[in-house]
Amino acid sequence: MKYLFTILAFVVLSSVVTLYYLWPADSIQKDPTAISVNGHLISQKQIDNQARKQGYHSGEANDSRNSLVTRQLLLDEAQRLGIDKENDFSKALKDYYEQSLIKVLTDRKLKSIKVDVSEEDINRYLSCSGKMFTFTRIPFENGNLLKEQGRQNSVLFDDLSESLRLLLADLEPGENIVQFETGTEVSMISLDKMEKADGFDPVQYERGRVGELLGGYQKSLEIDRWINSLRKKASVVVYDEEEKND
Repeated sequence: MKYLFTILAFVVLSSVVTLYYLWPADSIQKDPTAISVNGHLISQKQIDNQARKQGYHSGEANDSRNSLVTRQLLLDEAQRLGIDKENDFSKALKDYYEQSLIKVLTDRKLKSIKVDVSEEDINRYLSCSGKMFTFTRIPFENGNLLKEQGRQNSVLFDDLSESLRLLLADLEPGENIVQFETGTEVSMISLDKMEKADGFDPVQYERGRVGELLGGYQKSLEIDRWINSLRKKASVVVYDEEEKND
């Protein structure tokens, strides 16, 4: 008899659990319903969350409600037309998911990076203004440095692109640095010489702005190094086009 009651209790418990999962989600909604759109229940909590997300003020409650109603109506119409079952939709959903995943990852990585821009860093950048920079750029191809394709340039510091100014201001003559693009080596830049340019006065850059630029540059270097380290640890196979056509 004891075992009979145990089995009966187990059956009842299983039925309750099964009923819970099979019951329509809207019917077990804990939050009070504020709106019903074609049978889809929208709670006050959802409206409040939408208001916070959109930045609506208390006097604009109708805006958050209308936004949710419009969203549900569009979802219903898309499903009625069968768009959610199309291959294009599945691909778009996959792309959105991957982009969102990458954004969250990079945002977290950026937040974890701590940089320290000193007054000396800012002074060094400002001291470059009005000077002529002679540098050599040597491209990379498949991880190999193509020295024979190196090209030397002499340009006034203030005429350089912002990215090149930040890069060269951090070098002394004879030093070099590797440029990356999404973790891949693009070129190596060597600073050959730096000299005063006759007839050009230094530009009065704003120190606070320079500090922000240097901070962003230092963070971008860390991101490049991080992505490059991921590439080095990964197995990346590039198949030759001729081999694929055989």
